[in-house]
This record gives sequence, structure tokens and C-alpha cells, in this order.
Amino acid sequence: MISDEYVDRILYVIEGSTIRKKELKDDLTDHFCCMVEMDMKRGMSFDDAFVRAQEQTCPNGLDEIQRETIFLLNYNRIMFMKRLMFLIGCLSSIALAAGVFFKLMYLPGASTLLLLGMVGLVLLFLPMVLVDKFKHLGSQGTIEKFKWIFGLLSALSLVTGSVFKIFHLQGAGVLLGLAFLLFCLGFLPLLFFRMYKNSIEEL
Repeated sequence: MISDEYVDRILYVIEGSTIRKKELKDDLTDHFCCMVEMDMKRGMSFDDAFVRAQEQTCPNGLDEIQRETIFLLNYNRIMFMKRLMFLIGCLSSIALAAGVFFKLMYLPGASTLLLLGMVGLVLLFLPMVLVDKFKHLGSQGTIEKFKWIFGLLSALSLVTGSVFKIFHLQGAGVLLGLAFLLFCLGFLPLLFFRMYKNSIEEL
């Protein structure tokens, strides 16, 4: 067994991470102790052995272990929500497209299809996409978050304004104008700024 001093140093690193589950902390401590002990028996120093153990176990940091553990524990729920999200998006888009077609062809049921499509996209699909994106944008900075906010808000305004225009409702022009402003003054500048930053980083 390695000394208590080395165990305390391992615990100090684990406690300094964002890992909150005690069971996961205990498992990682045991795992690191075993790996470090094996390498130290081969003549490696504690510091080198611990660095090697971390690189083999979690090359992207200890926080990655917690993210992967949470993902595995919630895999079925996450997959169900993703399937539901894209099913709602697909069905809502089909309903909206069919509603526009029915409206142009003066067929019955156009208003119902347009309403169902709009509600599905605006009140269900787009908010779910925004929430899903924000879960994966934690480390990508404020610019990427605002890019998606402006993009989804412009899409929401465009869809709503288009349906208002088809139904001859008041406020259609305002919503379409808002969609144009959000897309041109919000989404596009941030999109091209991100593309510029990525091209600089690739140099």
C-alpha cells in the first residue's frame, strides 16, 4: 500500500474537482491508489505515477469522469428525450408545410395544420433545442451561447410571423421584422465572428 501522505495528495486532487458523488470519489481514490502503487513498485516516483494514472483514466480531466458517469446513469432518459425532441420537430415541420400547402390549394384543415405546426415548433421543439444546446455549450463561451439564442429566437419569430401573415393577424409585420433584425444583427455577426476566431486558432 502507498503511504497516507500520498493517499491524502490523491484525495486533495479529487476533492478539488467538480465531482460530488461520494461513491465516485471513493472509487477514483481506490483506482488511483492501485495504479500509482503498481508504477511505484516499478521504480517510478509518486508524481510521475500519479500523472500517468490521470492521463490513462481521464485525459481530459476528472470532471470528464463525472460527466460520463451521469450520462451512463441517465442514458435511457437522455435518448428518450432526444427521440421525442426530434419527433416533435419532424411532425411539427410536416404539419406546418402541409398547412401552407393546404392554404395555397384552398383545402379544408389548413388552419388546424398551421396552428399545430406552429405550436409544435415554437412552444415545444425550439425551446427543447435551446435547452439541449446549452447543456453542451458550458465550456464554449458566451459568444456561442448568444449565437444560438439569437438563431433560435429569429427562427421562432420567423415561424410565428409567417403564420400570422397567412392568417392575416395583427403583428405579423413586427414579428417578421424582429426575425430579420435578430438574424442579421445578432446571429450572423456572431456566426462569422466565431468562424473568424476558429480560422485564427487553426493558424
